[in-house]
This record gives sequence, structure tokens and C-alpha cells, in this order.
Amino acid sequence: MSDDNVEEPNLENAEEGDQVVTFTLNDVLEFENELIENTAAVLGAANDKNCSYVEGYLKRQALYSCLTCIPEAKDDPEKAAGVCLACSYHCHDGHDLVELYTKRNFRCDCGNGKFPNTECNLLQEKSAVNDLNSYNQNFSGMYCVCHRPFPDAEDPVPDEMIQCIICEDWYHTRHLGTEVPSNNFAEMICEACVTKHEFLLHYDAHCLNRVVRTNEENDVNVTGTPNSISSEAENVDSYCKKPSYKSPKISAKFWTEVSWRKELCTCDDCLKMYENEDVAFLLDSEDPVHLYAEKGKAKVQEVVETHNREFMQSMNRVQLVDCIAGYNDLKERLGEYLKKFAENKKIVREEDIKEFFEGMEARKKQRVEVPNFCR
Repeated sequence: MSDDNVEEPNLENAEEGDQVVTFTLNDVLEFENELIENTAAVLGAANDKNCSYVEGYLKRQALYSCLTCIPEAKDDPEKAAGVCLACSYHCHDGHDLVELYTKRNFRCDCGNGKFPNTECNLLQEKSAVNDLNSYNQNFSGMYCVCHRPFPDAEDPVPDEMIQCIICEDWYHTRHLGTEVPSNNFAEMICEACVTKHEFLLHYDAHCLNRVVRTNEENDVNVTGTPNSISSEAENVDSYCKKPSYKSPKISAKFWTEVSWRKELCTCDDCLKMYENEDVAFLLDSEDPVHLYAEKGKAKVQEVVETHNREFMQSMNRVQLVDCIAGYNDLKERLGEYLKKFAENKKIVREEDIKEFFEGMEARKKQRVEVPNFCR
């Protein structure tokens, strides 16, 4: 939702006083690849033909909220419902859908008791309510502490949004209450969640925006009372390993690496605390969004490679040789054609590409025409 860090193409002055949008060939290819990757990251691992309900509460999946079927959800997210990718296609096509990116531990609601007049076209046998599902303002199409839609036509400030890994709401960078680090960060936890889960302040050493200490204290408390002692010997793993230092600054936290989660203490007391505060998912190695995204990209890449392989295998040797030769010829001639633009620092325009392919088509016709000889 963060505009996915997609850079807009540069504006160039084609004529004095006129500003037009132009693309280089690389711009087009990179933009297309980025769109494919972003789509794959969200949808690639999802099933677009079968309702995900039968799989139970999935660790993570792409979800949508339908404001056509449940218009009252616009004002009350608790009345909203989340539907899976397949149901968005087969049950809510053409409806006013809110794209929710991904949510964790959710079961498809399509056609259940939250839908008074709609049945699921893919699966009729569903429980009336999915008790473990949770809903936030995103299901109403609102985000951030400003409670505004995204994109917001009334917001004149261009700003990306970042998702909190705990509450899974999205926040404008300018509304996070702290400066966003210039270095790349792996995950973000919003100020409201840090306030709610104070144990996070003990792991400040793993944050990009950590508080710098002048007098270092022991980071790990291993001298305290063990939570449990084995009958034969002291069990070292039962000691609480939560760092003794607690950051005095409550703010949004930006974590350097996803591996910070491995530093969370897993003693009996801490495990119980995570359960009570409903954040035990932080210990799940499969929870991070980037793993879901990588899985989606890998699935799409596999489909593309399989399609290409099947296409190549469907051709006989002569066709294959012709195809490879044609590709190499195209690559060589396109490279030569574009070289002059690079040397002269000129922008490649639509008419230039059209001219190139018209020339290639003319050469192709010329090559396949059989000359007639008078005898």
C-alpha cells in the first residue's frame, strides 16, 4: 500500500513550454516487471478458483471487504466481512471492494452470517460466524490515525504508507509520530502497539531508531530468578532472557531485520505474556509478510517457466531453431537501433519503436517472398 515504492516516470520537455510524460524502453520494462512482482507478492500464493474457507484460518492471505454487500461496514468495521481472492472473483465481481493486502489468521467470510442476502457461489456449507477473525478500520476502507481512505483524493500531500506488523493497519509516514529511518528497515510497529505491548521497549537495541545509551547496561538478565527449576539441575533455558534495559521512548519502532523476532525471550512467563497479549504470532517463523511475498513471487515464476518450457517443447527442431534465430536477430537489431538513442541521449518514443517494428516486418516479408523468374 506504500505506493509500493514505484517511482513515477520522469517528465521531460518535448517542446519549450510543453511538458509531456515520456518513457525509455527500460522504464517500460522495469515498470511492467515491478507491477508483476507486486501483484505476485500479494496474490501469487493465493488460489483464484477455490474458496479458502476449507483451509481454515490461514496464516496469511490476500483479502477483500465488500461494501456493496455490506454497505453498513463503511461506518462500522465490526460489521464488515473479509472475502478471499477466489470469492472476490466469483462472488463479488463488479462490487465495491476494499483491497486489504494481506491479513493473518483469517477465514473467508463470504456467504456466512455477515452477509444477509448473499451466498457464496463456491462453497455453501459454512459456519455462520468465524469467531477468530478480527476486523479493523481497513475493512471500512479507512487507514492510519487520520482515518482516511487510500488513495485519498482530498489529500494534496504525496505520501507512502507503511503497515504495522502487529495491528496490521497502514500509516502515512508523516503520521507515525517519529522520523522514518533513511536506512532500509524490515518491519515497523506503530506507537499505539508499542504502548500496548511494553515488552517491546526491552528490545530497543534491534531498532534503527533506538535510543542511544551513554552508559551501557547488561542487555540480558540471566541472574534473576528462574521461572522453573528441573528436579535434577537448573534449566538455563527457563531463565528470562528479556534484556534488562527498557527504552524510555515510546514511539513507532523500525526493526533492522526480521531476525529480531528470534531475540524474543521464550521463557514460560514470556510465552504466557505473548498469549495474553495476543502477539504469539511474533514467534512464528512463517508470519513475516516478506516470506508470503517471496512464496507468491516464486509461484508466479514457476508458472512462467513452466509455460515457457511447454511452449518450447511443443515446437519441432526446425521451429525451435527458427524461433531462437528470430529472437537473437530481434535482440541484435533492437540493440543496434537503440544504441543511437543512448549515444545521442535521446528519449525513445512510441513512434520510434513503431518505426523499428515496421522495419522488422518489412524485412520479414522481403525474406519470405519467393521471387518469380521468367524463363
